[in-house]
Amino acid sequence: NYSPDSVEYSWRDPSGILVSSTANLITSNYGTYSLEVQPKGSIPCQIEPFNFEIPVPVLSVETNIIAQPLCPDQPNASLTVEADLSEISTIEWWYTDFNNSRIRLLSESNKEEILATNEGTYEVILKNQFDCFMGSDQVLVLRSSDQVRPIVEESYQICPRYEIAPVINPGSFAGYEWYFGDNLVSTSPTFKPFQIGTYRLVVFSTEGCAYETTFETLEECELRVNFPNAIQPGNPDKPFLIYTNYLIDELEIWIFSKWGEVIFHCKNTQLLTEESTCIWDGYFDGQKVPPGSYAYRINFKNLEKNISNEQLGSILVIN
Repeated sequence: NYSPDSVEYSWRDPSGILVSSTANLITSNYGTYSLEVQPKGSIPCQIEPFNFEIPVPVLSVETNIIAQPLCPDQPNASLTVEADLSEISTIEWWYTDFNNSRIRLLSESNKEEILATNEGTYEVILKNQFDCFMGSDQVLVLRSSDQVRPIVEESYQICPRYEIAPVINPGSFAGYEWYFGDNLVSTSPTFKPFQIGTYRLVVFSTEGCAYETTFETLEECELRVNFPNAIQPGNPDKPFLIYTNYLIDELEIWIFSKWGEVIFHCKNTQLLTEESTCIWDGYFDGQKVPPGSYAYRINFKNLEKNISNEQLGSILVIN
Protein backbone atom coordinates (compact mmCIF):
# COMPACT_ATOMS: atom_id res chain seq x y z
CA ASN A 1 0.00 0.00 0.00
CA TYR A 2 1.09 3.55 -0.72
CA SER A 3 0.23 6.77 1.10
CA PRO A 4 -1.55 9.49 -0.92
CA ASP A 5 1.66 11.53 -0.95
CA SER A 6 3.77 8.76 -2.45
CA VAL A 7 1.83 8.31 -5.68
CA GLU A 8 1.22 10.28 -8.85
CA TYR A 9 -2.33 10.92 -10.14
CA SER A 10 -3.37 11.17 -13.77
CA TRP A 11 -6.94 12.34 -14.35
CA ARG A 12 -8.04 12.34 -17.98
CA ASP A 13 -11.24 13.77 -19.51
CA PRO A 14 -13.49 11.98 -22.08
CA SER A 15 -11.04 13.04 -24.85
CA GLY A 16 -8.07 11.45 -23.04
CA ILE A 17 -6.52 14.81 -22.17
CA LEU A 18 -4.74 15.06 -18.81
CA VAL A 19 -6.75 17.54 -16.73
CA SER A 20 -5.32 17.06 -13.22
CA SER A 21 -2.39 15.44 -11.45
CA THR A 22 -3.47 16.09 -7.87
CA ALA A 23 -5.40 13.87 -5.50
CA ASN A 24 -8.63 15.75 -6.28
CA LEU A 25 -10.42 16.41 -9.52
CA ILE A 26 -12.58 19.50 -10.01
CA THR A 27 -14.41 19.80 -13.31
CA SER A 28 -17.53 21.40 -14.80
CA ASN A 29 -17.76 18.97 -17.70
CA TYR A 30 -19.56 15.65 -17.91
CA GLY A 31 -18.79 12.31 -19.47
CA THR A 32 -16.52 9.27 -18.96
CA TYR A 33 -13.28 10.17 -17.10
CA SER A 34 -10.35 7.94 -16.16
CA LEU A 35 -7.89 7.84 -13.25
CA GLU A 36 -4.43 6.25 -13.27
CA VAL A 37 -2.32 6.03 -10.07
CA GLN A 38 1.45 5.22 -10.18
CA PRO A 39 4.17 5.22 -7.49
CA LYS A 40 6.30 8.37 -7.49
CA GLY A 41 9.80 8.12 -8.99
CA SER A 42 9.25 4.62 -10.43
CA ILE A 43 9.05 3.31 -13.92
CA PRO A 44 5.35 3.44 -14.89
CA CYS A 45 3.57 0.10 -14.56
CA GLN A 46 1.21 -1.33 -17.15
CA ILE A 47 -2.13 -0.93 -15.36
CA GLU A 48 -5.72 -0.56 -16.49
CA PRO A 49 -7.06 2.95 -15.74
CA PHE A 50 -10.14 3.27 -13.59
CA ASN A 51 -13.02 4.64 -15.68
CA PHE A 52 -15.92 6.47 -14.12
CA GLU A 53 -18.89 8.49 -15.32
CA ILE A 54 -19.75 12.05 -14.39
CA PRO A 55 -23.39 12.19 -15.52
CA VAL A 56 -25.21 15.27 -16.67
CA PRO A 57 -27.22 16.36 -13.62
CA VAL A 58 -30.99 16.16 -13.81
CA LEU A 59 -32.25 19.64 -13.00
CA SER A 60 -35.88 19.13 -14.02
CA VAL A 61 -38.27 16.43 -15.20
CA GLU A 62 -41.27 16.76 -17.48
CA THR A 63 -44.32 16.36 -15.28
CA ASN A 64 -47.95 15.71 -16.22
CA ILE A 65 -51.09 14.79 -14.32
CA ILE A 66 -53.26 12.22 -16.07
CA ALA A 67 -56.78 12.94 -14.82
CA GLN A 68 -59.82 10.73 -15.13
CA PRO A 69 -63.19 12.54 -15.33
CA LEU A 70 -65.24 13.15 -12.20
CA CYS A 71 -68.42 11.53 -13.48
CA PRO A 72 -71.93 12.28 -12.13
CA ASP A 73 -72.43 8.83 -10.59
CA GLN A 74 -68.85 8.31 -9.35
CA PRO A 75 -67.53 9.40 -5.90
CA ASN A 76 -64.05 10.31 -7.11
CA ALA A 77 -61.66 10.59 -10.03
CA SER A 78 -58.18 9.13 -10.39
CA LEU A 79 -55.19 11.50 -10.74
CA THR A 80 -51.85 9.97 -11.76
CA VAL A 81 -48.49 11.73 -12.02
CA GLU A 82 -46.63 10.87 -15.21
CA ALA A 83 -42.89 11.58 -15.00
CA ASP A 84 -39.45 9.95 -14.77
CA LEU A 85 -39.33 9.40 -11.01
CA SER A 86 -35.85 7.86 -10.88
CA GLU A 87 -34.37 11.09 -9.49
CA ILE A 88 -37.41 11.98 -7.39
CA SER A 89 -37.49 11.54 -3.61
CA THR A 90 -40.61 13.50 -2.69
CA ILE A 91 -44.04 13.76 -4.33
CA GLU A 92 -46.28 16.50 -2.93
CA TRP A 93 -49.98 16.86 -3.73
CA TRP A 94 -51.76 20.19 -3.19
CA TYR A 95 -55.44 21.15 -3.46
CA THR A 96 -56.96 24.60 -4.08
CA ASP A 97 -60.72 25.09 -3.68
CA PHE A 98 -62.91 27.68 -5.41
CA ASN A 99 -62.28 30.16 -2.55
CA ASN A 100 -58.56 30.05 -3.44
CA SER A 101 -57.73 28.21 -0.21
CA ARG A 102 -54.65 26.04 -0.85
CA ILE A 103 -53.73 23.07 1.36
CA ARG A 104 -51.21 20.28 1.10
CA LEU A 105 -52.70 16.78 0.99
CA LEU A 106 -50.34 15.24 3.52
CA SER A 107 -52.07 11.86 3.44
CA GLU A 108 -51.30 11.61 -0.29
CA SER A 109 -47.56 12.33 0.02
CA ASN A 110 -45.26 10.26 -2.21
CA LYS A 111 -48.18 8.61 -3.99
CA GLU A 112 -48.04 8.34 -7.76
CA GLU A 113 -51.85 8.11 -7.90
CA ILE A 114 -54.51 9.75 -5.75
CA LEU A 115 -58.30 10.07 -5.81
CA ALA A 116 -59.91 13.49 -6.25
CA THR A 117 -63.20 13.64 -4.37
CA ASN A 118 -63.87 17.39 -4.52
CA GLU A 119 -64.00 19.88 -7.33
CA GLY A 120 -61.06 22.25 -7.55
CA THR A 121 -57.44 22.51 -8.68
CA TYR A 122 -55.01 19.70 -7.89
CA GLU A 123 -51.24 20.22 -8.15
CA VAL A 124 -48.31 17.81 -7.93
CA ILE A 125 -44.77 18.97 -7.04
CA LEU A 126 -41.70 16.75 -7.47
CA LYS A 127 -38.46 17.21 -5.49
CA ASN A 128 -35.12 15.40 -5.49
CA GLN A 129 -33.09 14.08 -2.54
CA PHE A 130 -31.77 17.58 -1.83
CA ASP A 131 -35.32 18.94 -1.60
CA CYS A 132 -34.81 20.85 -4.85
CA PHE A 133 -37.78 21.55 -7.10
CA MET A 134 -37.77 19.25 -10.15
CA GLY A 135 -41.18 19.62 -11.78
CA SER A 136 -44.89 20.28 -11.30
CA ASP A 137 -48.27 20.19 -13.00
CA GLN A 138 -51.81 21.09 -12.08
CA VAL A 139 -55.28 20.19 -13.29
CA LEU A 140 -58.76 21.58 -12.70
CA VAL A 141 -61.22 18.86 -11.68
CA LEU A 142 -64.92 19.57 -12.27
CA ARG A 143 -67.79 17.14 -11.85
CA SER A 144 -69.43 16.34 -15.17
CA SER A 145 -72.93 17.78 -15.62
CA ASP A 146 -73.62 15.77 -18.77
CA GLN A 147 -77.16 14.37 -18.56
CA VAL A 148 -77.13 12.45 -21.85
CA ARG A 149 -77.61 8.71 -21.30
CA PRO A 150 -78.02 5.80 -23.73
CA ILE A 151 -81.64 5.21 -24.75
CA VAL A 152 -82.67 1.63 -25.46
CA GLU A 153 -85.86 -0.40 -24.96
CA GLU A 154 -86.13 -2.97 -22.18
CA SER A 155 -86.58 -5.69 -24.81
CA TYR A 156 -86.54 -6.22 -28.57
CA GLN A 157 -88.17 -8.88 -30.72
CA ILE A 158 -85.82 -10.55 -33.19
CA CYS A 159 -85.86 -13.52 -35.56
CA PRO A 160 -82.46 -15.22 -35.75
CA ARG A 161 -83.81 -17.70 -38.32
CA TYR A 162 -84.31 -14.97 -40.91
CA GLU A 163 -81.63 -12.66 -39.46
CA ILE A 164 -84.25 -10.01 -38.85
CA ALA A 165 -83.73 -7.58 -36.00
CA PRO A 166 -84.07 -3.86 -35.32
CA VAL A 167 -81.07 -1.57 -35.62
CA ILE A 168 -80.56 -0.16 -32.11
CA ASN A 169 -79.32 3.43 -31.94
CA PRO A 170 -78.69 4.51 -28.31
CA GLY A 171 -77.68 8.08 -29.15
CA SER A 172 -74.52 10.03 -29.91
CA PHE A 173 -71.47 9.21 -27.76
CA ALA A 174 -67.69 9.09 -28.11
CA GLY A 175 -67.46 5.30 -27.79
CA TYR A 176 -69.60 2.16 -27.65
CA GLU A 177 -69.16 -1.36 -26.29
CA TRP A 178 -71.88 -3.97 -26.90
CA TYR A 179 -71.63 -7.15 -24.82
CA PHE A 180 -73.53 -10.43 -25.05
CA GLY A 181 -72.80 -12.11 -21.75
CA ASP A 182 -69.13 -11.39 -21.10
CA ASN A 183 -68.22 -11.21 -24.79
CA LEU A 184 -67.61 -7.90 -26.55
CA VAL A 185 -69.55 -8.26 -29.82
CA SER A 186 -69.40 -4.75 -31.31
CA THR A 187 -67.96 -1.25 -30.87
CA SER A 188 -70.18 0.39 -33.50
CA PRO A 189 -72.55 3.32 -32.79
CA THR A 190 -75.53 1.15 -33.78
CA PHE A 191 -76.12 -2.56 -33.29
CA LYS A 192 -78.33 -5.30 -34.73
CA PRO A 193 -78.70 -8.21 -32.30
CA PHE A 194 -79.13 -11.77 -33.60
CA GLN A 195 -78.85 -13.78 -30.36
CA ILE A 196 -81.57 -14.47 -27.81
CA GLY A 197 -80.71 -13.32 -24.30
CA THR A 198 -79.44 -10.32 -22.35
CA TYR A 199 -77.16 -7.67 -23.84
CA ARG A 200 -75.15 -5.01 -22.01
CA LEU A 201 -74.26 -1.67 -23.53
CA VAL A 202 -71.50 0.61 -22.22
CA VAL A 203 -71.14 4.05 -23.80
CA PHE A 204 -68.45 6.67 -23.21
CA SER A 205 -69.09 10.40 -23.21
CA THR A 206 -66.69 12.94 -24.72
CA GLU A 207 -65.51 13.63 -21.14
CA GLY A 208 -64.62 9.96 -20.71
CA CYS A 209 -67.49 8.96 -18.41
CA ALA A 210 -68.93 5.48 -18.87
CA TYR A 211 -72.68 4.79 -18.71
CA GLU A 212 -74.19 1.31 -18.79
CA THR A 213 -77.59 -0.17 -19.60
CA THR A 214 -79.02 -3.58 -20.52
CA PHE A 215 -81.75 -4.97 -22.75
CA GLU A 216 -83.20 -8.36 -23.66
CA THR A 217 -84.00 -9.96 -26.99
CA LEU A 218 -87.06 -12.16 -27.48
CA GLU A 219 -87.62 -14.54 -30.36
CA GLU A 220 -90.53 -13.73 -32.70
CA CYS A 221 -90.46 -15.22 -36.21
CA GLU A 222 -94.13 -15.09 -37.21
CA LEU A 223 -95.80 -12.19 -39.01
CA ARG A 224 -98.71 -11.24 -36.75
CA VAL A 225 -101.66 -8.88 -37.05
CA ASN A 226 -104.17 -8.16 -34.29
CA PHE A 227 -107.56 -6.45 -34.56
CA PRO A 228 -111.02 -6.64 -32.91
CA ASN A 229 -113.60 -9.20 -34.04
CA ALA A 230 -116.48 -6.73 -33.55
CA ILE A 231 -116.98 -2.97 -33.88
CA GLN A 232 -119.71 -0.48 -33.13
CA PRO A 233 -120.11 2.37 -35.65
CA GLY A 234 -120.09 5.80 -34.03
CA ASN A 235 -118.52 4.51 -30.80
CA PRO A 236 -114.96 5.92 -30.58
CA ASP A 237 -114.11 3.24 -28.00
CA LYS A 238 -114.96 0.39 -30.39
CA PRO A 239 -113.44 1.17 -33.79
CA PHE A 240 -111.75 -1.23 -36.17
CA LEU A 241 -107.96 -0.88 -36.06
CA ILE A 242 -105.00 -3.16 -36.70
CA TYR A 243 -101.77 -3.71 -34.81
CA THR A 244 -98.77 -5.38 -36.45
CA ASN A 245 -95.56 -6.79 -35.05
CA TYR A 246 -92.07 -5.66 -36.02
CA LEU A 247 -91.77 -8.18 -38.87
CA ILE A 248 -94.48 -6.55 -40.98
CA ASP A 249 -93.41 -3.71 -43.27
CA GLU A 250 -96.46 -3.48 -45.54
CA LEU A 251 -100.14 -4.15 -44.93
CA GLU A 252 -103.29 -3.93 -47.09
CA ILE A 253 -106.87 -4.67 -46.05
CA TRP A 254 -110.28 -4.89 -47.78
CA ILE A 255 -113.67 -5.16 -46.06
CA PHE A 256 -116.61 -6.33 -48.17
CA SER A 257 -120.37 -6.05 -47.88
CA LYS A 258 -122.52 -9.18 -48.14
CA TRP A 259 -122.78 -8.51 -51.89
CA GLY A 260 -118.99 -8.37 -52.33
CA GLU A 261 -118.73 -4.59 -52.58
CA VAL A 262 -115.59 -3.05 -51.08
CA ILE A 263 -116.78 -0.77 -48.28
CA PHE A 264 -113.34 -0.15 -46.73
CA HIS A 265 -109.81 -0.30 -48.12
CA CYS A 266 -106.50 0.69 -46.56
CA LYS A 267 -102.83 0.22 -47.45
CA ASN A 268 -99.88 1.21 -45.28
CA THR A 269 -96.23 0.83 -46.32
CA GLN A 270 -94.75 2.72 -43.38
CA LEU A 271 -95.77 0.62 -40.42
CA LEU A 272 -94.55 1.25 -36.90
CA THR A 273 -94.50 -1.57 -34.37
CA GLU A 274 -97.14 -1.32 -31.63
CA GLU A 275 -98.93 1.57 -33.34
CA SER A 276 -102.39 1.11 -34.79
CA THR A 277 -103.09 1.46 -38.48
CA CYS A 278 -105.97 1.31 -40.97
CA ILE A 279 -108.66 2.57 -38.58
CA TRP A 280 -112.27 2.07 -39.78
CA ASP A 281 -115.16 3.78 -38.00
CA GLY A 282 -117.89 1.48 -39.42
CA TYR A 283 -119.17 4.04 -41.95
CA PHE A 284 -119.55 3.77 -45.74
CA ASP A 285 -120.53 6.71 -47.94
CA GLY A 286 -121.19 8.76 -44.80
CA GLN A 287 -123.63 6.25 -43.34
CA LYS A 288 -123.32 3.61 -40.64
CA VAL A 289 -123.17 0.18 -42.18
CA PRO A 290 -126.03 -2.11 -41.08
CA PRO A 291 -125.33 -4.59 -38.30
CA GLY A 292 -124.11 -7.97 -39.46
CA SER A 293 -121.07 -9.96 -40.49
CA TYR A 294 -118.64 -8.51 -43.03
CA ALA A 295 -115.85 -10.39 -44.78
CA TYR A 296 -112.29 -9.08 -44.80
CA ARG A 297 -109.05 -9.86 -46.54
CA ILE A 298 -105.64 -8.81 -45.17
CA ASN A 299 -102.32 -9.07 -47.00
CA PHE A 300 -99.09 -8.36 -45.12
CA LYS A 301 -95.41 -8.57 -46.03
CA ASN A 302 -91.84 -8.42 -44.81
CA LEU A 303 -89.99 -6.68 -47.60
CA GLU A 304 -86.44 -7.39 -46.43
CA LYS A 305 -86.86 -11.18 -46.60
CA ASN A 306 -89.70 -11.19 -49.17
CA ILE A 307 -92.09 -13.00 -46.81
CA SER A 308 -95.82 -12.49 -47.41
CA ASN A 309 -99.02 -13.82 -45.87
CA GLU A 310 -102.76 -13.50 -46.29
CA GLN A 311 -105.58 -13.69 -43.77
CA LEU A 312 -109.30 -14.10 -44.53
CA GLY A 313 -112.21 -13.89 -42.11
CA SER A 314 -115.16 -11.87 -40.97
CA ILE A 315 -115.87 -9.07 -38.56
CA LEU A 316 -119.13 -8.40 -36.71
CA VAL A 317 -120.75 -4.94 -36.83
CA ILE A 318 -123.12 -4.33 -33.88
CA ASN A 319 -125.55 -1.58 -32.97
